[in-house]
Amino acid sequence: MKKSILLTIIFIFSNSLFAQDALTFSDCLRLTLKNNLTLKSALNNEKIASYQYKSSYGKLLPNVYGEAENRSSWGREIDQNTNQFVNQDLKIYSGRLNAVFNLFSGFSTINTIKSTKEELKIQRINVKKVENELSIDLAQKFITILYLQEIIAANKEQIQSSEKQLELAILKFNSGVVAESEVFKIKSQKAREELNLITNENRLVDNLISIKQLMNLPLEKEITLISPTTEISKNNLLDENPYSLTKKAIEINPNYNLNVLRESKARTNLSLARSSLYPTLSLRFLAGSNYTANYFDDGAFISNNDQIDLNYSRGLRLNLTIPIFSQMNTYSKIKTSKIGYKQSKLDTEITKNYLSKEVLKAIADTKTSLKKNESSSLGYEFSRKSYEADALKFELGKINITELNVTKIAYNNAQAELIQSKYELLFNNALINFYLGDEFKL
Repeated sequence: MKKSILLTIIFIFSNSLFAQDALTFSDCLRLTLKNNLTLKSALNNEKIASYQYKSSYGKLLPNVYGEAENRSSWGREIDQNTNQFVNQDLKIYSGRLNAVFNLFSGFSTINTIKSTKEELKIQRINVKKVENELSIDLAQKFITILYLQEIIAANKEQIQSSEKQLELAILKFNSGVVAESEVFKIKSQKAREELNLITNENRLVDNLISIKQLMNLPLEKEITLISPTTEISKNNLLDENPYSLTKKAIEINPNYNLNVLRESKARTNLSLARSSLYPTLSLRFLAGSNYTANYFDDGAFISNNDQIDLNYSRGLRLNLTIPIFSQMNTYSKIKTSKIGYKQSKLDTEITKNYLSKEVLKAIADTKTSLKKNESSSLGYEFSRKSYEADALKFELGKINITELNVTKIAYNNAQAELIQSKYELLFNNALINFYLGDEFKL
């Protein structure tokens, strides 16, 4: 009984582990957004920007610091009581508290806070941008792997078919029905199919490594990707105005919004550079005490409280700084910031144009994929029936291997085109929806 229970637990546990290795696209996306190193780096940059934004508000607060000094002096000194030069050994104590209030900084404080706030927004949008890029990259690799898995299965079927034809050709050659060249032709065709199989298997391995790296999984971990079961149909969005779709897609695209924010920050940086033209005004409060004692004066040392009472001082200092000439630094910063702002506006337009092209291309590709899938389905059915008929004719000796290979190659190509068109349509449909704000779903 106990043994049975133990075996049941082991079976369930092993099945659960296996189930974890069989991943849907949603599973892969979840693991990617959780583990991807590039995304983690973007999240770290967001945290840094958040701390910098919070820190920038500190410029509105006074800068408070204390000073303390314990100094010994030997030789000729000025006696602070008589103001005369004397030869003596002194010990000097001093302490001071300073509080500096920035009353006006030429708008630099306000612009610094604004700039760090914009940088935080940039980093947050950048996280979304990285997530989107990873989603698309993952979907491409996921689709490629599914395509290669299906192509490899087709390659193996083609090789099996060639093996049967080769066996038949060898029998016919041994019986003197066909020439040996017919056998060589089938062997050549089989070799090409085996090469295709090896090539596609290598591509599959490369893509599996790439998708594991996206998810930050151990390369030695075995995974199986589960093909979507949803029926491929026409995307209703294709009936809408493509330019209206493009406008909507751009407005929510993180790449575009990222450039808009960078443009805003560049404008703030220009204002920050111009703040150096304004005067600055600060208020300083000082409080401290100084005490000097003679090493050899028995009565020199008095209590700490008396030292503070006798030497305590306070003061206020108003400091106005007017910029006159900064060795062209301010001028250079302003000019550079102007160019940076203009460049950011250009970058925004460039990104907008690029995204417009990408979205319109995705719409066109989806329409093409739909038509391609429909035609390739018909082409596959016709070529399959033609190949099956010619394969039977070859068995009956009505056609030679050269004629059969023509039909077989056409069938193989039609099969590959059908598989390719199916996954292209699946990806392009999902991409259109993703551009318009939906989660990437396959």
